[in-house]
Amino acid sequence: MKKYILILFLSIQLNSLYIKAQDSCITALPFCTGTAYDYDAPTGFPAPGGPDYGCLGSVANPFWFSIEVVVPGAITITGSALDFATVPTPIDVDFIYWGPFSTLSGACYAMLDAAHILGCDYSASNLINISIPAALPGEFYIAMISNYADETGNIHYEQTAGSGTTACGYSCSFVSLTASPSVCDSADNSYSVSGSVTFNNAPSTGTLTIFGSCGGSQTFNAPFTSPTVYTLSGLPSNASSCFVAAGFSADGTCSINKIYTSPAVCNSNSIDEKAITEFKLSPNPSNGIFDLSFASVSQDISIFITDVLGRSIYQETHRNISGFYQKQLDISANGKGLYFVRILAENGSYTQKIICN
Repeated sequence: MKKYILILFLSIQLNSLYIKAQDSCITALPFCTGTAYDYDAPTGFPAPGGPDYGCLGSVANPFWFSIEVVVPGAITITGSALDFATVPTPIDVDFIYWGPFSTLSGACYAMLDAAHILGCDYSASNLINISIPAALPGEFYIAMISNYADETGNIHYEQTAGSGTTACGYSCSFVSLTASPSVCDSADNSYSVSGSVTFNNAPSTGTLTIFGSCGGSQTFNAPFTSPTVYTLSGLPSNASSCFVAAGFSADGTCSINKIYTSPAVCNSNSIDEKAITEFKLSPNPSNGIFDLSFASVSQDISIFITDVLGRSIYQETHRNISGFYQKQLDISANGKGLYFVRILAENGSYTQKIICN
């Protein structure tokens, strides 16, 4: 029954708003021995095509991380997925891991084949158990956790056994990102979102950019201090699903995102929260060429495409647009990775993610 329900979930959730940078193998999070990881369980998106997913008859809502071995020995990584909305409730997750590889370059997705599958679990359990019995220095591994249940919650994992260690001291990695929205200001229906970002082994040059999908950005120059505190202000309250992203300009693979929900409109002269409907990117994932479509009431809108650091790679503006809009866009020249398509309307902002393979 589990396999058939997923088909229905995917058809319903494909166009929903969500973000998690680590749902692409291209931006897999480096795993560090001695660090306990806690991340939002990704929801509302299919896994990319290309890998051999082994025992996973169907996959969705993927979370990826990579392992670089520096000290030989066994490595056991365990964890679980829980929904903390009321009382801790198990979330059905699956997992698979591949390796060993001599390098991560080119491993996504061509080398994730049947010959490299080391372990796989497609049960109804919420537990994660990744075991490498004899890891050697210089080896790389890639793991993927699939939030089969498509439920919001927390994914926790850490190394719990084994004398082998990973390259925490050599790779930039984020440990956590918090995002707490304020209440709506009735004077102008605005709010702010604030929090902090914690990281290991930041680059020694460049900038750290904290970017909000529903508006706002803040940039910090090297040298960087962990944790870094931020605030994004003047954002439109419209009960939208939003995210905050953080990343370093000197290391495009080192990024993190945090989902939150903006407060609802609090002014009696509130705007129409459904001014943009049928927002769709297809195909997704794509090769960088995809169709953007949506329906709009009569209003001025701007369309932005940004990378994970919030840098603009495409923009267009339309005056008094109304009805159904469709256009093919080509961002393939910007390379593989994660990008965000944002529609800024008179009534609020709407964001979706596009993966370019």
